[in-house]
Amino acid sequence: MRQEACAAMSGFICRKDIFKSARTKRRLQAVSLLLMAWIMPAHGYDFDLLSNTALISVKERQTLSTYAQQLGAGGYELSGGSPVTLTKWYQRRNPDVHFDFMTQVLPGVGILWGVSTGEYAAKYMIEPALKAGVILQHAFSPTADISFSFTQLFRGRLKEKPCVADYGDIGGVQSVNCRLAASTLEPSATLQYLANVRPPDHSWVGVRFNLRY
Repeated sequence: MRQEACAAMSGFICRKDIFKSARTKRRLQAVSLLLMAWIMPAHGYDFDLLSNTALISVKERQTLSTYAQQLGAGGYELSGGSPVTLTKWYQRRNPDVHFDFMTQVLPGVGILWGVSTGEYAAKYMIEPALKAGVILQHAFSPTADISFSFTQLFRGRLKEKPCVADYGDIGGVQSVNCRLAASTLEPSATLQYLANVRPPDHSWVGVRFNLRY
């Protein structure tokens, strides 16, 4: 997860992956469960799921998709001289689109959640994903507020698929990494280089300060 430092009057003040620590991750998950228990309607807040839920963004998730297209760059020649182009195998069939929602459960407290469609091609897939998190907001005045939020993404990995190649009398038919089928590696040894990449925003925390004028 990349780290960002923002020094603007409005926007993220900080954003970094604090979930590298398993202990920190477990603590934040525990806090989420406690918040969800505390904000149940039993506290007298007039809660209606539909009217309190808003679609906050619809966006195409491009980072892993771009990486997948880079995997498909180039090609090689078979022993008989026939060219093999990887591009067609990594041509996506659909974009990975993510829908973000927020459900307000108390004044200043909301649940962040979302879903993504996933992305598919002949030799890779980006798994569909679910997102869950919490946002807390405090208003200093009618024109200024600060919010703290964190989310966790479940699934959503980029997973590359192998090819089946015929190595003739020497090797027979074997599974092999498509990109390394013509390399000097043993076919079975190339499988460890199949892409299995976690999305860069699998977990994040942010603080946002808003000033309206």
